[in-house]
Amino acid sequence: MVGAFAGLRLYSTPQPTGRSVTNLNFHPVKAAHRNGETAIRTSLSHLFAIFWRRLWLPVVVFAGFNVLCVLVYQHLEGLRWQDAFFWITHPHSLEYKQIHDSTKFFAVFVYFCVFAFQIWIAERVLVTIFRRQGMEAWKSMINDVGIEKVKDHFIVCGYGQVGRTVVDQLKRLEIPFVLIETNDGLYRELLKEGVLVIQGDAKRHDVLLTAGIQRARGICIVIDNDADNLYITVTARSMNANLKIITRAGQQRYAQAIRSSGADEVIIPEYEGGLMTGRMIERYYPSHSTLA
Repeated sequence: MVGAFAGLRLYSTPQPTGRSVTNLNFHPVKAAHRNGETAIRTSLSHLFAIFWRRLWLPVVVFAGFNVLCVLVYQHLEGLRWQDAFFWITHPHSLEYKQIHDSTKFFAVFVYFCVFAFQIWIAERVLVTIFRRQGMEAWKSMINDVGIEKVKDHFIVCGYGQVGRTVVDQLKRLEIPFVLIETNDGLYRELLKEGVLVIQGDAKRHDVLLTAGIQRARGICIVIDNDADNLYITVTARSMNANLKIITRAGQQRYAQAIRSSGADEVIIPEYEGGLMTGRMIERYYPSHSTLA
């Protein structure tokens, strides 16, 4: 049985010299750059939307307060609206010997109201930053900027049992990587851990472009679905002819197809596990060395 699987453990295939692109107007590098910029703009828009939902009320009330103060100052002192507005934020500019007492009392009232508004807005900002949605939006923006800057990295597709092990090894070796995962819960968890992660389907061109496939050294495809792994292998090879591709196969019939589609290495975790178990058993029989 071991001999039957020996040829499936590791496949090596020569790098293709290049592939034609059907759409002659498609520029992968420019498309990847646009995808990165779009992701950053999306994160910034999300962050702005969260802050606006928290700050719109104090901002609107403060704007109304300013209009009211301008009208009162104009009524009391006959000022232009520009001068009245300047007095709101610069109470020290009031000439106390030349203004009415009513204006002085109103200026004190305005001073304390402005101070109260500052506290209110600061409280909203701090609450927004440190609450869950604000933290996630901030980390998402940092994540997108990090992905845009990373290069010569590996792309890992899938965060299942095998994917977790791959990520742990890359962390240990300090090899830069970008993880692609579809599960929203895992995405949020990885975002909190500071892992460069993209939530999306690795079969999509735009997701691979956002992950930086044009500037990556390689891609590790370890999704628990042979058909998806085969499709991603073909797609990745067509997008970057120099990419190192390591693909997982769960069945023998897919291993050969994945190798033929352009994968540099094909692994079968079940076979690797059986081989390791066999080597462990071999230690108990020193006189036997038939296992590969």
